[in-house]
Amino acid sequence: MQYVLGVDIGGTFTDFSLVDGSGHITLWKEATTPQSPALAVQRGLLALAEQQGMGLAEFLAGLDLFVHGQTIATNTVIQRNGPKAALLATQGFRDIIHFRDGYKPERYNIQLQPPDDFIPRYLRLPITERINYAGDVMVPLEEGSVRAAAQRMREAGVQSIAVAFLWSIMNAAHERRVKEILEQELPGVPVVLSSDVLPMIREWERTTCTVLSAYVLPGISRYMVELENFLRENGFRHPLLIMQLNGGTSTVNKVMQRPIYSLASGPAAAPVAGLHCTKRVGMNNVITIDMGGTSFDVSMVTDGTPTLTRDLRVHEMPVGVAAVNVHSIGASGGSIAWMDKGGALQVGPHSAGAEPGPACYGQGGTAPTCTDANVVLGYINPDYFLGGRREILPELSARAVDEHVAKPLGLSVPEAAHGIFRIINHNMVDAIRVVSIERGIDPRDYALVVGGGAGAIHAGMLGRTLGMKTAIIPRYSGVFCSFGMIVSDVRHDYMQAFATNTGRFDPTRANQVIADLERRAIDDMIEEGFPEGEVTLARYADAKYPAQIHELTIPVPAGRPLTAADGAEMAAAFHDLHERMFTYCVRESSVDLFHWRVIAHRRVRSPEATAFPPAVNPVSIALKGSRRVYFGDINDYRDTSIYDGEKLERGMIVTGPAVVEQTNTTIVVFAGQKLDVNEFGDFILKL
Repeated sequence: MQYVLGVDIGGTFTDFSLVDGSGHITLWKEATTPQSPALAVQRGLLALAEQQGMGLAEFLAGLDLFVHGQTIATNTVIQRNGPKAALLATQGFRDIIHFRDGYKPERYNIQLQPPDDFIPRYLRLPITERINYAGDVMVPLEEGSVRAAAQRMREAGVQSIAVAFLWSIMNAAHERRVKEILEQELPGVPVVLSSDVLPMIREWERTTCTVLSAYVLPGISRYMVELENFLRENGFRHPLLIMQLNGGTSTVNKVMQRPIYSLASGPAAAPVAGLHCTKRVGMNNVITIDMGGTSFDVSMVTDGTPTLTRDLRVHEMPVGVAAVNVHSIGASGGSIAWMDKGGALQVGPHSAGAEPGPACYGQGGTAPTCTDANVVLGYINPDYFLGGRREILPELSARAVDEHVAKPLGLSVPEAAHGIFRIINHNMVDAIRVVSIERGIDPRDYALVVGGGAGAIHAGMLGRTLGMKTAIIPRYSGVFCSFGMIVSDVRHDYMQAFATNTGRFDPTRANQVIADLERRAIDDMIEEGFPEGEVTLARYADAKYPAQIHELTIPVPAGRPLTAADGAEMAAAFHDLHERMFTYCVRESSVDLFHWRVIAHRRVRSPEATAFPPAVNPVSIALKGSRRVYFGDINDYRDTSIYDGEKLERGMIVTGPAVVEQTNTTIVVFAGQKLDVNEFGDFILKL
């Protein structure tokens, strides 16, 4: 292996993690260019090539793996700036996305306005057709209604089309014929079928997933194809891999077939990044946090397995597919501090982003942000931001905090800045509680793994507030998710509906369904250049008690054909899981099985972990000097030791209060805390 590279486009910075064959890691941050995200990627590639003493073509030719995560799809949904899209639905059901599941997000709020529909009603077009639950055609497809709809869409200037018919999961013939007609009538307009992106019951989730896929497809396909072409033209010889929301990677072609998997692709890499540094020291229960420039992302890993969910929503729209369970809030370095109508200080959720950015960037921003507060408090060294590559103007931070917070509240500037610091910490602690305490999990039994350029400044206070014992700041903390991408498996998910019951289990039909899914999985992996012997297949089924509404996903015996006896084995697995999750089960009941799933993995060889020798020098060799830093325990500044994180070696111990500076992040060690360096060079903060 020569080089592997992970690139993650964030709201403020685009992060790069480059690992060579010896395990040496090169980290880089480039300011995100919101109007043209590819520009920041290209600038970063040129900078990395220069650092390696190469031209761009030589550098890209030496890459064995390039994994990319982006926020383009998520931002398109949140900002509602996608293309004009249309929905073709079974006649009588075009308002599924408006009526949703019959529930309001805030059920008892009588003043709550319904969310805006992604597709206006005049572009939700009914098609004459009907298939029943068994897959039988009740009303044949009237092709004239499809061509009439195509004419209306042509006149409206539609740029992307979603097709979601009732029970297409049992018989997709009508959807596929509609796609053929639309390709004739509207050449060049992408068409997304619900039977391709989410072939499962629940028409609202399936329709919404299809609509979201159609909504983000033009933007991400344009960007990904442009980037892939740029890489190919400049020497990259392998397929570009895209991070998916399920925690795995896939090729550009596969992601464009199921665009929904490109949502939330960056944060999905966080649990893998966290596990990479904790598994090697025997820790399998961790909570990962990633505090960047626009959001604060939290995820949980139990027994070495990231938590997945099918309840993920983006802008109150259900995604439907299995996704890494990441809880995100608007708490970040760029979060803006503001006064509400009652005169109380708030921080976030709005962010100053990359443009104009915090006031201290000197790019025209005047609102005080969390980064500005950290500059005022002395946590951030104005002369060493990004290793000194970006100029920080502390006087602009002080002015913004003074005008917008200190004067309105009658506080000094340091007191106001510390107020911002405390409030954003409170917001982040609440986010951690959502994924832990609110689910009955004690965070004190977990280690906190810290990512993001701003995360290590706040980690000491977050962990202390929650009663946690240890926080781990990896060497790659500042580019957390981009590193997680290069240690993530290639993964494809496949699903097909087939209804049966463990009391009358039909192994013949189940084996046929599973064999079809596994053949598709193997064929896709081979097409992407991965030999069959390197692919691992796992089987699952969605199960429930008769008359229940929601299912649980259980493992299915793998590596052999199923037999009639496996029905009882799957029922027992469901009973055990149901009892573990809900404290009871009904073991005498049979179990309904509906969706059958196959997950294909291709392991990516992780960069070798280099064990460093114990330090022979005293910790004072890393001491850079001291500066005045504000701490809440004394509500004042104190002279504080500043250490160079690059010079801290295995076994060295830093006692708080202290600040440890790295090129891409800063660690604040508060009074009563200790920081040491483990054998792999990661920082262990004892809380």
